[in-house]
Amino acid sequence: MKRLKQIILLLVAVVSVAVLSSCKETNADRLEKMRGDWVSTGSKPPFTLSEENGQYRVTVIKKSHAGSTRMETYLIRETDGYLFIETGLAVMLTYDKEKDRIHLSPGGEYKRSNHQLNK
Repeated sequence: MKRLKQIILLLVAVVSVAVLSSCKETNADRLEKMRGDWVSTGSKPPFTLSEENGQYRVTVIKKSHAGSTRMETYLIRETDGYLFIETGLAVMLTYDKEKDRIHLSPGGEYKRSNHQLNK
């Protein structure tokens, strides 16, 4: 009887661990929550994070000193569990869901825009 109780307790522990691990948020979940328009809390250009055909992209709106604008789009990739924007340099992307902020390293902090930038 004692052995049966130990087996049941072990099974409950294994099921609990399985349930908790299945609830773990993935980078795909984070990226889905990050979709939208973002503005810098500093002086960096705004960007839009979007998804197309299962691939996430960042589109940056850059203004020249002459006043013209151009858009550049970069893919987001995951390496060793970390998200990076492929700009020619690897820009690390992290998300704070409690504050709804994105941090780019290098690049600084971004907050969600109150208006749609690319619509």
